[in-house]
Amino acid sequence: MGVLPFNMSKKEFIKLKFNVPSIKEQQKIADCLSAIDQSINQLTNQIDQTTQFKKGLLQRMFV
Repeated sequence: MGVLPFNMSKKEFIKLKFNVPSIKEQQKIADCLSAIDQSINQLTNQIDQTTQFKKGLLQRMFV
């Protein structure tokens, strides 16, 4: 793709064509991103729990 001008007229903009996935494909993408988000949340919770466990172990060491 070539370099686009910084300012583009409305006529030039209207001439542009964009490839947009079908609704079915958009839903697949959304489902995939939601699954990734859930995995991130689960891992974040696991990290938080592990951090708290580590703090507890360190406190016991110095009692």
